[in-house]
Amino acid sequence: MNHPRPIHPDFQALLDFKDQGLISLFTDLRQYILELYPDSNELLYHTHALTAVFSISDKLSDAFCMLPIYSNHLNLGFNKGTLLKDPHKLLTGRQFDSPHRRKRRK
Repeated sequence: MNHPRPIHPDFQALLDFKDQGLISLFTDLRQYILELYPDSNELLYHTHALTAVFSISDKLSDAFCMLPIYSNHLNLGFNKGTLLKDPHKLLTGRQFDSPHRRKRRK
């Protein structure tokens, strides 16, 4: 069993301003991604959303998914997501966007 990777303290301080339901969903999805890809690099950004980006290198261009958390929801976005098969039409987004799943707090 892997030990959970701690969230960077500066990112955590900003995350703590979010709704507790969103924080829980974010941390669960983040942990799931890190369990699947334990060697991934987590790139953290604070722009219009508080975002964790997961990459195979230290480059944003090598990212494979992201977790932006907004005021009332978060997305699980997939870089190159238009290449993913989606037979059940679960992903939203347009051809040139990053297809994603939108999740609201419960």
